[in-house]
Amino acid sequence: MKNNKIKPQRKKEYGRGENKDKNKKLKKSTNEKINIVDETILFEKSKDILEKESQIYLLNLKVGAIKDNKKVYAVIFKKNESVSHSHCIEATRVIQSVIKSAGFDEGDYTITVSSAGFRWKIEERFELFENMQVKIKYRINNNEEDKTITESGILKEVKEDYIIFENEDKELKKILKEYIIKARLNC
Repeated sequence: MKNNKIKPQRKKEYGRGENKDKNKKLKKSTNEKINIVDETILFEKSKDILEKESQIYLLNLKVGAIKDNKKVYAVIFKKNESVSHSHCIEATRVIQSVIKSAGFDEGDYTITVSSAGFRWKIEERFELFENMQVKIKYRINNNEEDKTITESGILKEVKEDYIIFENEDKELKKILKEYIIKARLNC
């Protein structure tokens, strides 16, 4: 006698069923906007506090988030001395306090603070690097053609629209900021 109560086993369809629902949930969650602290506000407030209280200069700050993983990357510089671990900790605490004052939970953020390093690319705030070794690539405009020159030397003085640079041959050169292609610390 045959048992009619036994049902045949269903074939499993790969990529369907439970996994299909999971994929829909993932697509929905990636479309949601993650609420993070404003990068510009965080940079400006942190920069002001660090410069006033401890002469630590905030050169760069980036805020990013992937899902619930919120990160802040900051680069600091200390004039006339190297950046120590305690400087990085101090900068981290200031960034945390600014995040908290902006109404966010500072514990949700992973904050990474590092020094500018000896090859930091100088894009603005040249005045921070006066009397330091730099390598500058700039162009000069002759009547016939533009010429690119790369020199190492000391950044002597910074004005609003030009710098005074002393090259390795001890020649002082006035270079317009608009002609500077690239500038780096060269320690």
